[in-house]
Amino acid sequence: MRRIPVLVFLLLALTAGNVAALDLTGQESGRSVDVPVGEVVAITLAGNPTTGYAWELADVDRAVLAPDPEPAYVADSQLSGAGGKYTFRLSARAVGSSAVTLVYRRPWEEGVPPLQRFELQVTVVPKARTATAVFRSADGKTLAATFDLEQDQVTVTLPDGRVVTLPSAPSASGARYGNDDEIFWEHQGTARFFTGDTVIFEGMVEPAE
Repeated sequence: MRRIPVLVFLLLALTAGNVAALDLTGQESGRSVDVPVGEVVAITLAGNPTTGYAWELADVDRAVLAPDPEPAYVADSQLSGAGGKYTFRLSARAVGSSAVTLVYRRPWEEGVPPLQRFELQVTVVPKARTATAVFRSADGKTLAATFDLEQDQVTVTLPDGRVVTLPSAPSASGARYGNDDEIFWEHQGTARFFTGDTVIFEGMVEPAE
């Protein structure tokens, strides 16, 4: 019977509230980027509202990317006429693709091309359901195990640097992954790695930072 390590759910729970952000600037106009569902795309652009110009969001698929109601603006200084930075934040809400277009223009000027444009193509991909745990043996060696809940497998980095990917295997207790030659078994925070019948690693999980 398939068993998912309890520690995987604990690791996923610890990181569930951490929303990653992809930070972009004006120099990155024209890029195509992939972001997972739940990530935020932040675009920071220089502008000077005292000239009458302002950055505006001109195009986005709101079913794919949810923009904040207004961009944040921070002045470079308190001096009269100083410029500053506009930051647009768009949250990846659903799998799909969206163009993002920002324009720098005077809002009252109809039919006038914008002074500047920022363009981006964003592809929102499913959020990976993975978690990594590090185990340490009594003699100080470490083994890293990345559990992939979508593929139902684990990728193990052994103390000697060798990387092994193993599929899930039946287990009466704990979580077991293996093939004909090698087995990784985790139970209540203890991990063992076997080659044949020989245990080549045994260690306890280290606390997540």
